[in-house]
Amino acid sequence: MQNQRLRRAVWAAVWSFVTASLAGTAEAALHRTDAHMASDTASMAVENSAAMQNLTSDDEPLSTPPPVLTNAQILQEDRDAVNLMNEVALKPRILPGGIKQFTLTASRFGWNFYRNVNLWAWGYNGQIPGPLIRVRVGDRVEIVVHNDLPEPTTVHWHGLAVPNDMDGVPGFPEPAIQPGGTFVYRFTVTSQMIGTHWYHSHYDDDYQVDAGLNGVIIVDPKTPPPSMRRVRDVLFVLGAGKQDGSDNENTFLINGKAYPNTPQLTVKRGTVVYMRIVNACAETFHAMTLDGYDVKVVAEDGQPQPDPQKVSVVSIAPSETVDVEFTANQTGTFPFYDTVASSLINPNDAVDPVGGMMTLIHVVP
Repeated sequence: MQNQRLRRAVWAAVWSFVTASLAGTAEAALHRTDAHMASDTASMAVENSAAMQNLTSDDEPLSTPPPVLTNAQILQEDRDAVNLMNEVALKPRILPGGIKQFTLTASRFGWNFYRNVNLWAWGYNGQIPGPLIRVRVGDRVEIVVHNDLPEPTTVHWHGLAVPNDMDGVPGFPEPAIQPGGTFVYRFTVTSQMIGTHWYHSHYDDDYQVDAGLNGVIIVDPKTPPPSMRRVRDVLFVLGAGKQDGSDNENTFLINGKAYPNTPQLTVKRGTVVYMRIVNACAETFHAMTLDGYDVKVVAEDGQPQPDPQKVSVVSIAPSETVDVEFTANQTGTFPFYDTVASSLINPNDAVDPVGGMMTLIHVVP
């Protein structure tokens, strides 16, 4: 019954969105200020490159057929989405001296977004979003980035005060990683970095981020606070893509999947849930709500809030991260979704267009 009410409400919101779209007021979008530093310079090079160098997961030439994926590949993608929700992190190689070395390979591959909709994507280590990186204060870190894409790229560590030459802004001072090239990012994790952050391309980033070149980096204190040992710590990454040559984001995801393929969370009644929400969309604001619950905002962009407030809707801009907490004291199934209707549509879904940025949280006895 609850799901039926939600579906009716979603359909009503979608219809309102469609009529509003005709008037040109469909959705709010924000281009990050830091995006333009790299994008303005990068776009000149991209315009002069070959046509194949300017493709994203959703901007393939008409002559390029969609990727064909096996059931095993799609099941692995679904497992990746669940593992990301459960914060299963990329395992580092431990170098002499205790340095933690992670490897990211940027490449083009096929990805199943929902049902039978497969698109070409650009991502790290063959998944969208890229793998979770988790480190502690005091760690010395090396992140080796290989570029197997047809155009340059970089990795920017959003929210981390790393040395200037490790910041991933092309030309300030290090050049972008050329196709076939490799760059090693090195930094020491400091207390300033504690919290939920993300990493992403900073070369033509409006284009590359939505193609899939993004991921999450969580920095823990040396000793986790006792309160965190008693909670269920989960991660939801809000993402987007552009199907059918759209100039605007029109495909919306959680952990790389659109509903009904999004990862669903099950917890026991009484569990304290610590939910990290990352807006990895290049353009779009989101307003997330959890039916049946208010949530307490405990951190924004990794910074603890001195006076946490309970809210019914979490507003989150592009590039922002918000950590919220709630106690699952009601049993049942509770939708977690964006209240912006345009984010609840699956383009080209012949079965049911309602989907997008939504998942379910099940609270069991």
